Amino acid sequence: MRDTQLFQLALGITSPWFVAASDFDGEKKRLDIEIDFHSGSRFACPDCKADGCPVHDTTEKTWRHLDFFQHQAFLHARTPRITCSKCGVRQVEVPWARKGSGFTLLFEALAMTLVAHMPVAAAARMLGEHDTKLWRVVHHYVEQALGELDLSALKRVCIDETAARRGHNYITLFVDIDTRRVVFIAEGRGQQTVAQFADWVDAHNSDASRVKEVCIDMSGAYIAGVTENLTEAEITFDKFVHAKHGSAMTS
Repeated sequence: MRDTQLFQLALGITSPWFVAASDFDGEKKRLDIEIDFHSGSRFACPDCKADGCPVHDTTEKTWRHLDFFQHQAFLHARTPRITCSKCGVRQVEVPWARKGSGFTLLFEALAMTLVAHMPVAAAARMLGEHDTKLWRVVHHYVEQALGELDLSALKRVCIDETAARRGHNYITLFVDIDTRRVVFIAEGRGQQTVAQFADWVDAHNSDASRVKEVCIDMSGAYIAGVTENLTEAEITFDKFVHAKHGSAMTS
């Protein structure tokens, strides 16, 4: 089996795409794989999805892929723009990378797995990339996940504050008690954070009135925020906070 056939199978490349060539440089610790498409191929429009659009022209693009053992690997492709009768000239979306990214989907999956368990800077050093590039990947998938967030089942919420940085820079966390996951974070720790949370719930397939129970500390700002914005919720005070306040009053 030729190396191009092996790489095509390993990468999952299918027609009209194919691996045209590969170049391995042991001294540079680098593998470059050239991907092309068959002459006369037609592609779907990325916007309206109309099939069978002819190629208008091509541009050379490069994506960082998963390492080949200890060697960095890069995919290169002559990427076509098509002419759509409805949408005009459009850039084709390749199956191995998302639009606008300099990484393959598999590389991004690895990066997201790492940043879930370590600081982005540490993951960047491990991958041999600048951390600003990884932050772009993180922001993309976080924003995508937030856009798809469904809070229709949210009924019970715990609200608490924590210091975001040294000093008095606080953030307020809103946690789904039943799933034990953070569903919203707001800057500050005032009454307005609860109003922002209510708007967030309304915007994600739910309604603030569906929240029936809220667990908070004895902060007057949180009490007022819940009373005004989560009108159907009963308030439960955090037992730890009760104990802390009680001991302070008796001392």
